[in-house]
Amino acid sequence: MFDPQHIVCAVDFSPSSEEVVHAGHHLARAFDARLSVFHAVTAAHDRYPGTVIFERGGEQNDLMAASRRYLEELVAPLAQVATIVAAGDPVDRLSDCIRETAAGLVVAARHGFSGFQRVLLGSVVERMARQLTIPLLVISRSGAQVRGQSAYRKVVVACKSIDPSDPVLAIAAAIARRFDAGLYLLHAMEQPLRPEILEPTDGPYGEVQAALQDRLRQKMRETVHATVGALRLSVDLTPGPAVEVLPDYIAEQQADLLVVGVRHHHRLAQLLVGSTTEAALRQTSCAVLTVPTKA
Repeated sequence: MFDPQHIVCAVDFSPSSEEVVHAGHHLARAFDARLSVFHAVTAAHDRYPGTVIFERGGEQNDLMAASRRYLEELVAPLAQVATIVAAGDPVDRLSDCIRETAAGLVVAARHGFSGFQRVLLGSVVERMARQLTIPLLVISRSGAQVRGQSAYRKVVVACKSIDPSDPVLAIAAAIARRFDAGLYLLHAMEQPLRPEILEPTDGPYGEVQAALQDRLRQKMRETVHATVGALRLSVDLTPGPAVEVLPDYIAEQQADLLVVGVRHHHRLAQLLVGSTTEAALRQTSCAVLTVPTKA
C-alpha cells in the first residue's frame, strides 16, 4: 500500500517552485503526511580543477542564508511545512535528505538542459528518476493539474504485463483510489501476440490477433481487480513501442497523471541509454510519477 508519511518538495527557485509546493501540499493533505521543502545550494567551480568559487569569500553561508529566507517566504501561506537547505549536488543531497527524514515521495518540476547537452547529461529531474530510491512526482510547468480538488481524475499506467507484486500498479491504484480517479492501463504491443501465450485460436490472422487481444485484455482486467480491488478501470492494448504510443495516448485520454516504473542501471548506461521513463518525462504533457523497480 502506498501511504507516504513524509513528502519532500525539491525546488530550485525557478518559476515552477511555487507549483511544486502546491502539488506537494495537495498530496500531503490527501495522504495526511508531513511536508518539507528542500533546496540545494550548488557550488560554483572556477577554471582551476577542484576549486570552488564561493568558498574563498564565504559566499556559501550567504547563499544558504538567503535560500532559507526564500523557502520561509515560499511556505509562509501554508501551515506546518518544514524547510531544508543543503550544500552540494542537488541529487546527492536530496538522496541524503530522503534517508535522514524517511521520506516516501519527492515532488519536483521538469526543466533543465536541452538539445545535445540534454542527450548526454540529462536534466536534474531525470537524474532524480534514475537515482532516487522512492517514487518521484514530476509536475509540468502549468501546474493546473495539481491545484484543484479534482486533480488526478485520470491515472494512466504504462505496463508490459500485470504482475501482482509490481509496485507501479499498486501505487497507481492507491492514488486512483485516494482521488476517486479512473485507472487506465496501457499495454504497448511491440510485436504481435503469439497464440501459445493464451488459449490456441484458429482462423485468419487478423481475427486471431483480435481474439488474443480481447482475451489478454480480459485477463489483465481480472488480474488487476484481484490485485488492487474494484476501481473504475480501462485496459487498452496499442501496437507500437511504448516511447511512441505513450504521448498520443496521454493526449487522447487527457490524463492527469502517468505512473511508470524506472529500473536502475549501471552509471554509464544511465548516461547513454534512453528509457520509456525518460521519454515520458520529456514528451508527455501531464504529471509523471516514477516508481523505482528492481532491474
